[in-house]
Amino acid sequence: MDCPYGAIFAVIGDFLSARLVYTFSMEDNKREQITRLGVDFQIIIAENGNWHMRDLELLRASIGLFAEFMGGNDNFKRQLGDVFIDRTDTGENLGLAYRDRIELSEKSQFSAWSVIHELAHVWDAKNHWKLSLALEEYTGGVTDPSLSEMIKGIPDQWDAVLDGALKAPGSHGRKPGVNAYGYFYGDQPSGANWRFNRKEDFAESVAMYCGWGRGNLLSKTAHGRIERYLLPNGTKDPIYGIVDNWSDYARYFYPQDGDYAKTRRWKFIDDLRMS
Repeated sequence: MDCPYGAIFAVIGDFLSARLVYTFSMEDNKREQITRLGVDFQIIIAENGNWHMRDLELLRASIGLFAEFMGGNDNFKRQLGDVFIDRTDTGENLGLAYRDRIELSEKSQFSAWSVIHELAHVWDAKNHWKLSLALEEYTGGVTDPSLSEMIKGIPDQWDAVLDGALKAPGSHGRKPGVNAYGYFYGDQPSGANWRFNRKEDFAESVAMYCGWGRGNLLSKTAHGRIERYLLPNGTKDPIYGIVDNWSDYARYFYPQDGDYAKTRRWKFIDDLRMS
């Protein structure tokens, strides 16, 4: 009777060989993607093993959207210069941005929205935070912590507790000036919470502009952020799964005819990208 071990070992050998070829192929593809991000966008990727191929593909697609928004790769590189992107421990934040560096959370899957948001912060930082200041002024906003203190606790103006916000309907700190920074946003942003300030407003406005009415990776979120204010109070937001009194907040965030393109912040970003 023939011994079957030779055939078994041959099958195992073929499997291991195929696995090694697949592994090397994936690594080659990742290196190629990292190289292309550097050539096309001056994006430097941290080679720390935290990147999967799908992450790099999503990152490239997201950066490509931002570059298109800015008028092409050349202008993107001229405006932002070298940007280092890492996946690391960012605490409770999905992402963090600095003048020439972005850190994305290694604990959760990032989204195109997160990438665009953080790139907008880098763009703002490269301009010494003057872009977010200009947005604040253009939309009629103001940062005034003393005025925020004056309205603290007034029921029809203060939608948080005295020392911050709660994760409960009507207590997130969404109204103008009800946040940690005394930021009274002007016009109608797509949303606000206790951590909202003019820098966050600018980054969210850029992401909203890039996604509104365009049918791309950002559009579902962009439209969902507006459409949630049509929901009855106590309803769960289908975008983020947050329960809040959406109807009560509509006058602060729902734009004319439900069209974000009719807000002053949309106009500001549109003019900015053309300058």
